[in-house]
Amino acid sequence: MEKLIKEHTISNYECSRNETIKIISIFHLLQDMADAHAEKLNVGYTFYKQNHLAWVGRAYHIKIFSLPKIFDKITLETWPCDRTALIATRDFLIKDISGNTLVAASSQWAMIDTTKMRPIKFDSFNLTYDVLPERALNTDFAKIHSPQQINSEKQIQIREDDIDSNGHVNNCVYPMWAMETFDEQFKKDFVLDEMEINFKKPVFKQDNVISAKVQKNSETEFIISIGTPEKEAALVKASFRQKNS
Repeated sequence: MEKLIKEHTISNYECSRNETIKIISIFHLLQDMADAHAEKLNVGYTFYKQNHLAWVGRAYHIKIFSLPKIFDKITLETWPCDRTALIATRDFLIKDISGNTLVAASSQWAMIDTTKMRPIKFDSFNLTYDVLPERALNTDFAKIHSPQQINSEKQIQIREDDIDSNGHVNNCVYPMWAMETFDEQFKKDFVLDEMEINFKKPVFKQDNVISAKVQKNSETEFIISIGTPEKEAALVKASFRQKNS
């Protein structure tokens, strides 16, 4: 098994007001790498569209060491590092031109039958590929517990642009929604250290409005539960840890 390695230059549109890469842009880059490598391994878009299947994200764990800035040249790496009967694990590294790690990430994925919207076992379709048992980030994808005390809440309107080719809100959108729960000054000063996110159920355009509830555990740690106002169960849960100033 060989890693997929790609060079990239950070564009203006990928950056925030402070000229560092946005969190949603990091997710876009990771998802692009995962899609490209899956296609190379013959388990990507071409394969799953022919067989009425789809990859769906279950969890991400991302550690930020240093955010690349506008026009920085970076190297992206990805590889599948584990696979069980139902769950595939894929890791990522983002490095600077000197080889220093800027971002380390790990992700979990399942394959679903899009006609029944149920997960399938990989051996049902001979979904075999090698794995490289090297980890970018040691994580067990811990369960994120629902907020017990709501410190703030924000209603978010689902846009057409949030919907991807599978017909539901793309995974990259949720971290952006989670960040929208904070006030403007906080977002301006916030520097992400680490983020974990659990995807529980898909969100569709007809869900219309999403409620993001925030529990502030400390000055640097926040739990965000994302769901529809009518339902108690969270659709997505995220844990954000801010770098100490």
